[in-house]
Amino acid sequence: MSRLQAGLLASVLFIGAFALGYTFLGSERDATSTSRLPVSHVEYEIERDPDVPSLPFDDNPDPDQCGIPVQWGSSDNQGWLTGVWEGELIQPEVLVYNSHLRVSVTGSAPHGSEVEIVMYQQNPVLNYYFVKIPGEPGQEGWVPEPFLSFEPVEIRDN
Repeated sequence: MSRLQAGLLASVLFIGAFALGYTFLGSERDATSTSRLPVSHVEYEIERDPDVPSLPFDDNPDPDQCGIPVQWGSSDNQGWLTGVWEGELIQPEVLVYNSHLRVSVTGSAPHGSEVEIVMYQQNPVLNYYFVKIPGEPGQEGWVPEPFLSFEPVEIRDN
């Protein structure tokens, strides 16, 4: 590419970027606004299987803001499922899900079951862990952080 062609290309890109920015910003601006681009609040409605229960704690409102799952990366990959929330056993059989979106249940194990932690996903509101249930082929999935303990949990009846 010659210098003339490169210069023309740069000019076209600059003018295009300016025009695009002007279109988004409009000719009038609110002097008190800190954002230049229009922002809209989007509520996500996720269609879940009927056997997926509601959580007793806040979930992530925007799946697009959730983190990328990473390998647990620790030789200490032992955890325990806990169905206890605020001192009450609410899930005697702790469910694991297909993803942090909890569209479907992929497995379950009783409260107090030992699991192997494989991955971790840090999210804005609620973190998730991908776990495998030892001795149960195919019993694996994502568990919300409040339902995972790094210490053995007390087994209790309902």
